This record gives sequence, C-alpha cells and structure tokens, in this order.
Amino acid sequence: MTDLRSPRSGRHGSGRPRIRTRRGVRLAAALSLLAAGTLLTTGAAPSRPVVAGLTCTSIGPTFQDGTTISGSGAIIAPCGGGATLVIQRSRWYGWEDMATVNFTGQHAQTITYDCAGTGIHDFRTYINSQHADGSYEFHESNHINANCG
Repeated sequence: MTDLRSPRSGRHGSGRPRIRTRRGVRLAAALSLLAAGTLLTTGAAPSRPVVAGLTCTSIGPTFQDGTTISGSGAIIAPCGGGATLVIQRSRWYGWEDMATVNFTGQHAQTITYDCAGTGIHDFRTYINSQHADGSYEFHESNHINANCG
C-alpha cells in the first residue's frame, strides 16, 4: 500500500517525509545577517530610485475661515520635482480653478482664495506633481460646502 502523505515516502527507508524547516530557518537567518551587515557597513540603506506606488506628495484639508478658503500640499523627501496646488469650486459644468500656486523642491505650500460675494459652493484643493524621475501624482482634499455671501 502506498503512503499518500508525501510523494517522497518510501524513498528514504523510514517512510517519513524529509523535514527542511531547519535548513529554511538557517537560510533566512543568514540572509538577514547579510542584509544587516550591508546596512551596518555602509552606514545607510542603499540608495534607490523612486518606485511606483511611493507617495511623493501630500494634500492637507480644505477649510473656510470667514470668506477665505485655504488648503495646503507638499512634496515629500526623498522625492523632488515640481507641483501645482489648486483651489477649485464646483460649478454645474465641473470644477473651476479659483487660485493656483506652482512650487518646486521638498517643502509644504499653502494656498488661499477670498470667496467673498460668490455665494454657496463646494470647494476642494488638489495637488498635481511631476517628480524628478518623470512620474506623476495627483491628490485631492476633502470637499467643503462654503457660504461666501
């Protein structure tokens, strides 16, 4: 009768399958030490290019203070490049740009728009950036409903 527990049963005389967990644990430990040794020897992690999925920009909340609509965005290290920060209001035909700021480098930027006398609208802030490696990124803030008179 054939033992169905392991395809290797019967080959090694004892009928027990080989257990390779110790070998796998030793291999994983050796690779971990090798990686740690590389980091300790060089003093820093190896440099890497910006990879897809890495967030290089951030967007802050949009808020109203009196008749001023404000927002913020940033380019985050280790990324570089340039970005456009925009406050928009919702119209029946889509979003309308109300204020725009362009900036470069790794820093945060604020933007404001005086909405006095424009009525009630939904507002948002967005950031659109192109990084030093040529990749693009877009983030949109929360939407607020503001009564600007």
